[in-house]
Amino acid sequence: MIGPNGAGKTTLFECVAGLLPLSGGEVRTNGNLFYVPDAIRPWPEQSVRWTLALMARIFGSAVDPALLAALDLEQLLDAPVRTLSKGEAKRLDVALGLTVPRPLLLLDEPFDGLDLRQTRRMMELLRGAVTGGRTLLLSIHQLADAARVCDRFLLLDHGRVIAVGTLVELLARGGSGSESLEEVFLALT
Repeated sequence: MIGPNGAGKTTLFECVAGLLPLSGGEVRTNGNLFYVPDAIRPWPEQSVRWTLALMARIFGSAVDPALLAALDLEQLLDAPVRTLSKGEAKRLDVALGLTVPRPLLLLDEPFDGLDLRQTRRMMELLRGAVTGGRTLLLSIHQLADAARVCDRFLLLDHGRVIAVGTLVELLARGGSGSESLEEVFLALT
């Protein structure tokens, strides 16, 4: 899901997740989703290890050591969540989301605060989750990252759906000269 600031991306996520009331329409998830909001630090006084273990216990899953390695969280396991940098907290949030065994995972700004290498590793990890049978819905501001990792796009502007489709479909819709997702975004918003 892409769109300018204030387009309604986070609001849509919060409505789908049941955190905000709907003003119309209907959402059916049967409880099969998990939402990872942007900039949330759960249980800030607890350690990363404790937070991951609690989430795994709540949802009847296990913390995958390979996931911790992929997200460079191993050296942070004993750190209190409140002490994490923005990027470290983002990696923890994604680890929490991937630990929860739900077929639909909503990730709000999963690359925010990550450096180039971390972003690339996160993309590989998320692609692996999709091939494992999960559906991921990402809200992304970095359009070049969105073009590299996403299969389909939902473009929102002022709370309205402007376009939906694959990159090829959006490039065609963006008109002549649209050679990138950024150009489509600018043409349609």
